[in-house]
Amino acid sequence: QVTGSMAESSAVTAAVPERAAPTKLEELLEITAQSLVRTEVAEHYEVVRELGRGKYGHVMLVTHRQRGTPMALKLLPKASTKLHTFLYEYCVALSLATHPAIIGMFGIAIESSQYYGFLYEPALHKDLISIIKPRVSDGIPELAAKQCAKQLVSALEFIHSRGLVYRDIKPENVLLFDPDCRLVKLTDFGLTRPKGTKLKLVAGIIPYTAPELSNTADAQGVPIDTSMDAWAFGVLLFCLLTGYFLWEQSLPEDPFFEDFMQWQETGLEKDVPRHWRRLTAEAAGMLRSLLALDPAKRGPVSAVLHYVGCPWRPRAVLGPAPHGRKEGRSLQGASEFGHHGGLGVRGRGGPESNFSAALSLLPQSQAPSPVDGPHPRTQCCPVQPPCGLEASFSWK
Repeated sequence: QVTGSMAESSAVTAAVPERAAPTKLEELLEITAQSLVRTEVAEHYEVVRELGRGKYGHVMLVTHRQRGTPMALKLLPKASTKLHTFLYEYCVALSLATHPAIIGMFGIAIESSQYYGFLYEPALHKDLISIIKPRVSDGIPELAAKQCAKQLVSALEFIHSRGLVYRDIKPENVLLFDPDCRLVKLTDFGLTRPKGTKLKLVAGIIPYTAPELSNTADAQGVPIDTSMDAWAFGVLLFCLLTGYFLWEQSLPEDPFFEDFMQWQETGLEKDVPRHWRRLTAEAAGMLRSLLALDPAKRGPVSAVLHYVGCPWRPRAVLGPAPHGRKEGRSLQGASEFGHHGGLGVRGRGGPESNFSAALSLLPQSQAPSPVDGPHPRTQCCPVQPPCGLEASFSWK
């Protein structure tokens, strides 16, 4: 349920070449600034409980005093939030809210004496990170992972069709509207930028950071494109299928990323990192395409749809970590907004040294975990092409 920006923040350093999307957005920003409702929250809304809190603000579950409508109210302190920053996030979310896999907005933005805020539909089943269980079930059930993937592909393609790059794919930003992942929605558009915007990294590197951005702190920056979303999407899918991160940082200094780079460069079966063997050859090939080191060779997010008819986990996978095995530390600061911990990895060592990263989970949802089994609801991307795709490698 928590929304907000992750620790990977970037600075805009150049104009955007594609003008259509930003022009419409600028018009919406101007109109919203003029029509901002000035009121105190308690005048029109009754606070039920807090849904989440983070560095930049908090989210409350509220009901409309007259109609009783339940809503999620995101509040950002005026003392630490620029009006333009607030309006930008609100207007981007509003412009994308028509998609069924993107959070719905009520079209109400308010300014109180202390806060800027806007209202959106509440997700009472929390978010993806609340159901990822690395020590119990290797992430989430495969069917649930595929249902999430199909809906997120549809949402990301919609965002990309508007000339935008989402830039904040992570489990905390995928809200659940039922415990079985039959309906999930993308939220938090504070980092979304028009394609071609030139950015450079000004904060810490996290697992979702594409390698082309990881070395830009002292450079002029790089123009962003949809391949950066493909990279983060690949990292997210690996988390869903295993319950762990691939690496802590997408830098050669990270031993897990170093192993992955070697495999990507050689393509040899002997170089396949050990923890990838928890996946089928088809699933590993799918993720390897999304995680191509060269962004020009990176597969689009839509390529995932070609694999949803294939098995993603072998029938018999490695069990939980052996008793007493040391787990990796949590990556603090992976999310700047929210009460979840970070996800992190560290170190080698042990018989499964390349798979020593553990998720730091927030308190588990009271709702049941996703379960395998048929779900009648049609998804946003219902078409499942036959598998029939030869993997570039295989293993027994």
